Amino acid sequence: MKPSSSHLPSLFGSLLFLLGSALGLGAALLLGVVALSRFFIGGSFDARETIVLTVVAFEGVLLLIAAVISFQKFLQKPSADSDVSYSISAWQIGILVILAGLAILLGHQVYENQSINWVLLPILTIPAVFLPILTLLGLGIRRLHLGTRWLAWNVLGISMTLVPFILFLVEIIALFLILVLAGIFAVSQPQIAAEMDRLVTQIYMLGPGPDPEVLMELVAPFVLKPGVIGIVLLYIAVLVPLLEEAIKPLGVWLFGNQLNSPAQGFALGALSGAAYALIETFGVSPQTTDWSTLLLTRVGTGLLHITTTALMGGAISFAIRERRYLRLLGTYILAASLHGLWNASAVFYTFSTMAESLKQSESLARLSQPIAVGMTLLSVGLLVILVLSNHRMRNNDPIVISEEPIV
Repeated sequence: MKPSSSHLPSLFGSLLFLLGSALGLGAALLLGVVALSRFFIGGSFDARETIVLTVVAFEGVLLLIAAVISFQKFLQKPSADSDVSYSISAWQIGILVILAGLAILLGHQVYENQSINWVLLPILTIPAVFLPILTLLGLGIRRLHLGTRWLAWNVLGISMTLVPFILFLVEIIALFLILVLAGIFAVSQPQIAAEMDRLVTQIYMLGPGPDPEVLMELVAPFVLKPGVIGIVLLYIAVLVPLLEEAIKPLGVWLFGNQLNSPAQGFALGALSGAAYALIETFGVSPQTTDWSTLLLTRVGTGLLHITTTALMGGAISFAIRERRYLRLLGTYILAASLHGLWNASAVFYTFSTMAESLKQSESLARLSQPIAVGMTLLSVGLLVILVLSNHRMRNNDPIVISEEPIV
């Protein structure tokens, strides 16, 4: 049998991942050339540029590995079909947490020092983002069977390429439709239309390049209106969770018929969530304003993605293998609800801090601390769900994996 007819999905996967890798490594090379050119003509390096350069290069390397392994499967290499597991012990968790904490702490110390942050922050961003996700992934798939190398790396690659691309398109379309409907409603209400017209006139009178603080004070009373907050909640806390929880486990949907058990679907779902969290967190990491706080809060978001996508992965496998469609629907509602609760808390926290800084809406301004406590408790709850679900899946997994170091 010719290799070209042996396993076409792996060929398509290798081409997709190779394209993603080329884009990542090419972008890193281009950014590096631009930064060096500016430096040689008397300019300086910018930390945001060097962080982007580093993270896209890191993503490109991961996708290159996925492309190579997928192509090995196409060529029917035995190494592509070797089993993969990833277990993590207590001492390894401790080391990973310490290393990630040190990276974030050191980054906090240097992020305002423009003479060195452009070289240190990019180096620190990789462990500060990757190690917490690796730790949470280890807790989620501990002693569970991921499957073959090519399957695990294909699920990882799909979650780093197709999933973000599809979600970007559908979320942009959903946002556009909401804005159109909101615009139609605003135009139909004379009072709202008059307020918007007055706001546009005031912004125009500020002239080009207005003071950001003045602009914020001008816009804040309009932004903090209940109707605006409601529209934001509808999109961020309802539509986005519904879309993401259906699409994030795309790799499990595609390879569901090849899974040995729901436990494997759970493990691959956790891997899908981890890969998506990695892309999402790397995407916001160049925001060097309060870099350390941003990455600390993103640990909770990574936990959310890993937990909900793992639950969906297990439910998808149950639905495909045992036709348990009601379980799939219930799990989808649970995952979207947890995601929506997290996003709603983040939205209210953002509006609360905005109201507090601008001395607007005292009742809203007082919510920031209770919301922060609530999100912390929600993070603990998500961690408990992840660990308990892993334990339950291990008890029902026909493939038993002994305790071992990271593999």
